[in-house]
Amino acid sequence: MDADEKLIEDIMAHLDNETNLGAVRMSVNMDEGQQTEKEVSHKCCRAYGKDATETVNLLDMYSDSCNN
Repeated sequence: MDADEKLIEDIMAHLDNETNLGAVRMSVNMDEGQQTEKEVSHKCCRAYGKDATETVNLLDMYSDSCNN
């Protein structure tokens, strides 16, 4: 098995695991210029130009301020 096949297997295993945990939407970003060994990251996807976790936090703060 070559490196690309191993990477695809690793990505699919990660996505399968996340789906089993209840994730309904995921994205995969590939960095062809990466110098180190390819790896699957748990970093959250980007939404509206920000990390999705940051966007969710902003929406939570907005929601909290509207409920007071």
